[in-house]
Amino acid sequence: MRILVLGATGLIGRHLLAALRAAGHEAIGASRRAPKWAAAPGTDGGPAWRELDFGALTGADAWLPHLDGIDAVVNCVGILRERSPGDYERLHHQAPAALFAACARTGIRPGIRVIHFSALGSTGDAPTAYWRSKAAGEQALARHPALDATIVRPSLVYGADGASSKLFLALATLPAVALPAAHSSRVQPVHIDDLCAAVLALLERPASAPPVPELAAVGPCAMSLAAYLACLGGGLAAAATAPNAQRMQRVPSMSSVPRVPCVPSSPSTPCMPCVLDVPMPLALLAARVAALHPASAVTPDTLTMLAASANGGNTAGPEAMRALLDGRPLREPAGFATSGQKPVAVLAWAMPLAAMVMAALWLWTAYVSWFAWPHTDSIAWLTACGIPAAWGEATLAAASLLDAAIGCALLLRRRRWLWPLQAALVGGYTVAMSFCLPGFWLHPFGPLSKNLPILVLLLAMWRLEQRQ
Repeated sequence: MRILVLGATGLIGRHLLAALRAAGHEAIGASRRAPKWAAAPGTDGGPAWRELDFGALTGADAWLPHLDGIDAVVNCVGILRERSPGDYERLHHQAPAALFAACARTGIRPGIRVIHFSALGSTGDAPTAYWRSKAAGEQALARHPALDATIVRPSLVYGADGASSKLFLALATLPAVALPAAHSSRVQPVHIDDLCAAVLALLERPASAPPVPELAAVGPCAMSLAAYLACLGGGLAAAATAPNAQRMQRVPSMSSVPRVPCVPSSPSTPCMPCVLDVPMPLALLAARVAALHPASAVTPDTLTMLAASANGGNTAGPEAMRALLDGRPLREPAGFATSGQKPVAVLAWAMPLAAMVMAALWLWTAYVSWFAWPHTDSIAWLTACGIPAAWGEATLAAASLLDAAIGCALLLRRRRWLWPLQAALVGGYTVAMSFCLPGFWLHPFGPLSKNLPILVLLLAMWRLEQRQ
């Protein structure tokens, strides 16, 4: 089949592209800009790609050229938060409605199949604009009953390379976490591989098979966010050898999926965080502040959706998913994460925290050097290091400004070259004072000896920081 995957740079889209190609289909990705891993025209390096502005295609005629020769369309386009007013309406309703109308008009492909990704909880009277816009997209598809179409409503999707999954994995490595609705919320995590397998089964259904108008793409069991973090933490802490083997009993040869309980049986595993509930009024206040950042996914609306999940609206029975997978067990959340993912999960929070701590150290040093510590003492130390007394004030001012500049640079935008620069400065200070003021090595507060672990940290951050 020749399948057009819209929104193919997102978690679901890119995994689905890979699954379709592995199954022998000609999968064509589509997004506003082709990613680096897409195939260049005339090459076989990766999936073929079409660059299109989904939100601008709000008329059926605009879609017809993109559907020429296409057997099926999978719409994975979706945003959690608007960047500008009207984005929900354009991306979740108007553009999909035009797409569905165009699919219905393609006489050359009367049997075109449509898979449309929506969201659990989407209704016309839902409490958030996100859910209401998703419901409007579903209603637009319902106006074309002749289409062989399925509305897929996924629950929380786990993929090791997904942004939300990386966040939850990082949280699962912390000793304690405070989250809103941590124990009252209900999610039903589904593994990205199971989701892709279900979509593949929908696309490959025989023409004579009964229609599947909608699918709740959910995992095997519903749980709270606290329980989900416990599952991930248990997986990260599990040994890769015998203890893990005893914990994971394999199912028959029809599947290699480990049969793992939904919630680990040993909640005292050291890696599992202590999850505390944040009172909703406090969480809403924090969400309003976080929403001031345009890239933040934490907003009052997302908290509203999380709180609304307590009534079970974001959960469903897994029977339909199991049927599409020919009875194969769904991957259970306790088996999602592995011990090999733990270092990266820890670094996800450790690196930003280290950057903030180093920024605070440089800024505090700048303040103390110029405002809090007697200049006479500082100039005496500079003189001992070979700086003429006449240059003392200027040198002290320059050093303080440099410290402040490094601190601000770390806070505003981390750059890879900042780490070797800091290491060079700290190393230079340490060497100079070791020769000129060796008595500081014997100081009980360790003003020089403390530089050694800082140097190790700076060098490690330099090597860990990805090139921008």
